[in-house]
Amino acid sequence: MKRDKFFLLKSLHGKRLDSYTLHLGEIKQLKMSGWRGFKLYLQDSLGILSKNPVIRGIYSIGRKKEVKPWMDLEYHEELKFFKREEAKDKFSISSQGFGRMLFQCLGDIIPPGGHLMVSYENRQKIHINTVKSLNIGIPPVVTPLGFLIFISGFQHIKDWYLAEGGFEGPRKIWGEKAPDASWAQTFYEETAKQILQFLKRKPKPSHKELEESADRCSREALGIIKRNYRGNFNIEAY
Repeated sequence: MKRDKFFLLKSLHGKRLDSYTLHLGEIKQLKMSGWRGFKLYLQDSLGILSKNPVIRGIYSIGRKKEVKPWMDLEYHEELKFFKREEAKDKFSISSQGFGRMLFQCLGDIIPPGGHLMVSYENRQKIHINTVKSLNIGIPPVVTPLGFLIFISGFQHIKDWYLAEGGFEGPRKIWGEKAPDASWAQTFYEETAKQILQFLKRKPKPSHKELEESADRCSREALGIIKRNYRGNFNIEAY
């Protein structure tokens, strides 16, 4: 039996985030061949869906060997659940520690050589702090949004914006998975150098909260890199 080309996307349905479950909404055919629009909701233990999706975006199966599967997403960490026309309290995925679990699920369906793009132009806390972090020179990989993408398996993280004559779309954090072990070492080395350069900075009291968050992410990211890097760059020396 021929396997559904979108089986990886559909595998998100039913994934558990502790006591919550991911619910894949309608998958829509888009104009581009191999692209599908989708919405991903959170379902609580009573079977109640979030009113707004936690993820809204595009999934592409890629093009044979040239382009691997990728996703272009909007992430909403603040959700509401409705029952009998009455709203529960707002639910924040990040405050519950579910952001990491969610992005791990997303990262799992992108193979080596694929990429994930997430917009940071919404007005929720993670988007606002990501913009502020980028504006004060914090590397994309240790911004609030970039770090979620990195720990979900994408070794190369960058701030991405493409001017296309009025069709640019929102600014995004781009995460790329290395296509092979050799590229993984290159990505890890480049990322380590960015982080180590940031850690040499002179802290600014006016940016204390953002810098402290980036410091914590930096230490964790370096720990991941040290466990996986096999190249000649001496990370331990810094």
